[in-house]
Formats: sequence, C-alpha cells, structure tokens
Amino acid sequence: MRFLTALLVYIMILAPAAGCDVESSVPDGEALVARARGAWRDNWHAVWQVEWHDAPVSGPLVAEMWHADDGWVRIETLEAPTAALSSLILVDDGKTSWLYDACYRDARLNASCNHPEAESAESVRIPLASDALDVIDWLFLNMDDATVVVSGRDILETGAAIRSDITLLSGDRAVLWVQDETGLPSRVELYSATWGKVYLTARSISIPEQLHPGLFTSSH
Repeated sequence: MRFLTALLVYIMILAPAAGCDVESSVPDGEALVARARGAWRDNWHAVWQVEWHDAPVSGPLVAEMWHADDGWVRIETLEAPTAALSSLILVDDGKTSWLYDACYRDARLNASCNHPEAESAESVRIPLASDALDVIDWLFLNMDDATVVVSGRDILETGAAIRSDITLLSGDRAVLWVQDETGLPSRVELYSATWGKVYLTARSISIPEQLHPGLFTSSH
C-alpha cells in the first residue's frame, strides 16, 4: 500500500514536469517564423512539388531549385502536367534571366532546342514553379501582423517538422511546416483570396555549404 501511494505521488509530480519539457521543445510562433524567414533568404537546394488548384494549369509540377543568399535562382522542371513545361531551365542572377530547354544544355548543337536568350529578371518565369517562390515570399512578407499558432509536429518526406496555423490580417489562411534540421519551409498550404488554394511540398531540401556560381549562368 505504501508502495502504491509513493508511486502515485511520483507520477503526479513528474507528469506535469515532463509535459513542460515537451512543451518547451516547441518554439513559439514568432521564433518559428523568424527562423524560417531567415533560412528562406539564405542558400538552399530543394525539390518542390507544386499543386495550384485555382490556376489554369493546376499541376502537379515538380521542380528542382537552387537559391543563393544574394537572390540568385535556378529552376529545372523535372515533372510537368503539360509538355510546354517539361525540361525547362530558368537561370536568374538578379539582373538577367535565361529560359531554355534542358536539351540545349545536354546537346548544344541540337538545332531543335530552345537556345537561351537574355531577358530582364522580372520578365522570365516558369508557370507554377516561379509562382511557388512568389507565394512563399509573399507569405513571409505578410506574416509580421499575422496570428501564428504552433499546432504540432509531423514527419514529412523531408523529415521532422513543426506545424503552425497562420491567419493573416486579410483573412487568408496558411499552414506552414518548418523542417527541424534546416529551419526551411518543408510544406505550405495556402487558402487565399489573392492566390487561391496552393499546396507546396518539398520532396527534398538541404542547405549546401556553397553554391557553384556556374549554376546561375546559361552555360550550365
């Protein structure tokens, strides 16, 4: 009897303490957003799947992306819902962009390939892929006055992530998953009057030690 009483007291004392430890391991919403925003602006390499339910072409589209901390971007489409979006490469060094077919890179003398032509960075885009980057940029830009509620942890394709529910001042809603390892967004669900319904899922994501400058030229 004395043993059972002692065990009950032990459980009553330690259970709340254990709960506090679990709770303290999850950052608050402000800290989570700050970490994700900083990581998003830095160097990263990822494969993103884009589904855009209200777009003329809804996807899914899968694209490999490289992002440099100076804003340079490279996008290569790996899977596409239409032939027009297949095997495209977009390179953007912040001032000039090039858009061309992967066959130009793999067989430079193939006359049927689309050769890269320099354009201003704002005028060249890959539908769905470029829009996905814009959506996450827009979301972070509008989260300073948003309500962010950390709602749990999940295991995604890219590993463990913290999930948060976000309500913007406009009334738009989003669910953001931030990868534990890198602090990068690893999944985004957006329900917006501006953008519609958007699902962005990282199949892989990492922070490279450095990005080769050749990634952001039309010669690679």
